[in-house]
Amino acid sequence: VEGIDTWHKVILSSNIAFGVSIDKAGVPAAGISRITAADVENFKAHGLVCKLISTGKLVDGKCSVYVQPTLIPQGDPEAAVPSNYNLITLIGQWSDRMSFYGQGAGRYPTAYNVVQDCQDILLGRGFYSPYGEKVTVCNDEKLRFYVRGGKDLPAAVAENWGSAVVTEPVSVAAIHAWLKENPDAFIAAIA
Repeated sequence: VEGIDTWHKVILSSNIAFGVSIDKAGVPAAGISRITAADVENFKAHGLVCKLISTGKLVDGKCSVYVQPTLIPQGDPEAAVPSNYNLITLIGQWSDRMSFYGQGAGRYPTAYNVVQDCQDILLGRGFYSPYGEKVTVCNDEKLRFYVRGGKDLPAAVAENWGSAVVTEPVSVAAIHAWLKENPDAFIAAIA
């Protein structure tokens, strides 16, 4: 609910994908524990669904890694992922968009992966990948955010949605820093 499991997964995935060792202290995570029924109604009224999304990107040699609630259009594949299923999307330079969907939690998938990891260790196989260069994330990407609560927003207000607002574009780093100062607030990026 607070995005901690997702946080671990995106750090591991980014390390493997980019051949680095992400400084996890700099990877922000915002969860969905403060979402309200009024928020959900706001999202529905705008044709959106709120999902906890992790992002790992390598752009111009810089890693951007974070976890946050994100508003997805109702018809998008990410909007339809139920309960303990996961969807991972890879957007490659030559491959374009590829998405993979399947069970990501639960009794049997978790047990299978634990046993497989133990077997790999016993057989002396490398555990995922060698450690790469330690890197700090750069979360300068600017997005619009749905925000309810808090004070002194780090961006101008573009729209009012009931008791919440939608900001002008603001960097992921700035909104997460603001959220640390306003822990009772709720944020969701707008995809």
